[in-house]
Amino acid sequence: MRKKYLIFSLTCWFFFGSTLVFAEIPVASETFPVFPSIEPNVYFWTEIYTKYPTTKGVLHDSVNLDIIYDVIELLPPEGYKARKINKARIKKAKNKYKKILKNLHRVPSVPDPEAARVTALFGSNSNPAAFRKAMYGIRCQIGQKDRFREGLIRSGAYIHKIKQIFSSEGLPEDLAYLPLVESSFNPKAYSKFGAAGIWQFTRSTGRRFMNVGYALDERWDPIGSSFAAARLLKQNYEKLGEWPMAITAYNHGVTGMMRAKRARGSYEEIFKNYRSRIFKFASRNFYSEFLAARTVAKAYETYFGSLELDEPIECHEVVLNGYVSITDLSRNFDVDIATIRRLNPSLRPPIFREQKYVPKGYALRLPNHAIQASPDASAQLPESIYRSHQKPSHFYQVRRGDTVDKIAKMHGLKISELILANNLDSRATIYVNQNLRLPVPDEKPDPPVTASPSLSFVNRAEPAHVKEIATRDMSTSDDARVPVSELSVEPPFVAGNLRIEREVVERGEPIGIIRVEAEETLGHYAEWLGIPTQKLRHLNDFRYGRVLQLHQEVRIPLSEVSREQFEEARFEYHQKLQEDFLSAYRIDTVQIYRVKKGDSIWTLCNEVFKMPLWLIKKYNPEVDFSDLRRSQKLMIPVAEKWTDQEPDEVA
Repeated sequence: MRKKYLIFSLTCWFFFGSTLVFAEIPVASETFPVFPSIEPNVYFWTEIYTKYPTTKGVLHDSVNLDIIYDVIELLPPEGYKARKINKARIKKAKNKYKKILKNLHRVPSVPDPEAARVTALFGSNSNPAAFRKAMYGIRCQIGQKDRFREGLIRSGAYIHKIKQIFSSEGLPEDLAYLPLVESSFNPKAYSKFGAAGIWQFTRSTGRRFMNVGYALDERWDPIGSSFAAARLLKQNYEKLGEWPMAITAYNHGVTGMMRAKRARGSYEEIFKNYRSRIFKFASRNFYSEFLAARTVAKAYETYFGSLELDEPIECHEVVLNGYVSITDLSRNFDVDIATIRRLNPSLRPPIFREQKYVPKGYALRLPNHAIQASPDASAQLPESIYRSHQKPSHFYQVRRGDTVDKIAKMHGLKISELILANNLDSRATIYVNQNLRLPVPDEKPDPPVTASPSLSFVNRAEPAHVKEIATRDMSTSDDARVPVSELSVEPPFVAGNLRIEREVVERGEPIGIIRVEAEETLGHYAEWLGIPTQKLRHLNDFRYGRVLQLHQEVRIPLSEVSREQFEEARFEYHQKLQEDFLSAYRIDTVQIYRVKKGDSIWTLCNEVFKMPLWLIKKYNPEVDFSDLRRSQKLMIPVAEKWTDQEPDEVA
């Protein structure tokens, strides 16, 4: 007897329904209080959202947001060389006001009209100490009026269902406006550190509530991820007891906010007096941004006039009883693949390249006509269409002396298949330590490199390449840059040693030895092995909280999963990490940076360059990041968002 689909006649917005637990959470007007201390900040963000477009830069004090030094002109963010030109304009403006404040610190009564205007901004706090402190707190906020307006329009497709989700969970409906702060309701939003979708879930947080994998990543689904956001916000509220803290915790983390609460007590005291290495401008202003976004969104006609908001798309969902290829689904329901892709944003590119099947148990969304046109045919699929297992991901790590021809013959592949599967250039260039994906049957090739210029970034896998580029006329300047188009080598898409180096047997249990690669943690290894993290700590005698070092040796048990299964999961993790990044960002320049005293790879990645470690490591394959030396040169890629992504907010 053939298995049946579960077909729902509801709209597709109900596809992630679940048993809901109501919580006793207040929804009175005091739910989101506007404290006197944050009123200037709320007003500031209201102005940013409604008055200044992305062609304006608001120069202000980073603590007292009612101190506005100037509003400068910027180029549209999508313009040619706009980022570089805007950065220079912002730097020039900052230096101008830093000089004025420096002079006021020395001589508060400078007889200069501009200095007098700046002095008046400080009111009763205009004193040398305040001027000196303000010198180091000048910040430029890029306007968001056009971006916010676009976000409001996009929100129409989701906001009503998201409000229903939050209401069903016993939460205030107005929390549904939070994506206006996080992503402007852009379903394709992706941060440099891997936060994805309208709710900007990171991989680690997302996995607590959703499927986040190589074939399926529910963070990209606006409605599915909203159920997860509701659960996360509810947990924050239960632990912190009030919404100002719970909302701030969405940005800063609940552990960080509990630490702040222990230190200062109330939200107002935290806002006014709490500072830490990671509680900075973004965390301090997050609640104020939400209040401003909520106010504007609830009365958007006052600020933007009449807007035609996007309409929700009605569709049906069908739960699959097994693994199915996207081509078979398209053929069976007579729905083109582009439509299936649009309605199912959580399905990742490997599905549509036929590298993976649509997972078993997935609730596939289909347009109404697919069901109405042939209700009997859509109610079931032939058993022959199902597959019992997911397609595996096989890869090969390039060694010295390898050629594409040799590798293809070794694995019974055509050279053309290997070239297309890995976006190799016209010369089929490969590099030592490059991990080549071995194509599976019926796989569709990726778009050519020329269609994806972001793939053209540097990774010197051979010392000769490093020497060739590092000795260009860039050795004397920390700010020297070279366009990626001028660099002579193409990168491996996924580099690094992802194989288990060797296996041993200890007390009758198979043990694998691996080396830590960028962005890997014990939590990742435990996930791929299907074991508790504590087992790995015990096996390696690691104390709790120990941070792994790059290329550090780690022992892993292979009793629950095979060597091949572990390596496959590891490869897919790195492949996904880079695919997601390159779908949102392009690399077109490389900056030379000299290591300064006190630098660590953590501060360089997270505070100085705001760039993921794996990407910086690609450009510096021979650098030992655990032992950076003063004046050591690093090649730092400069990433810019694609034009269909939202512009960066801060400069």
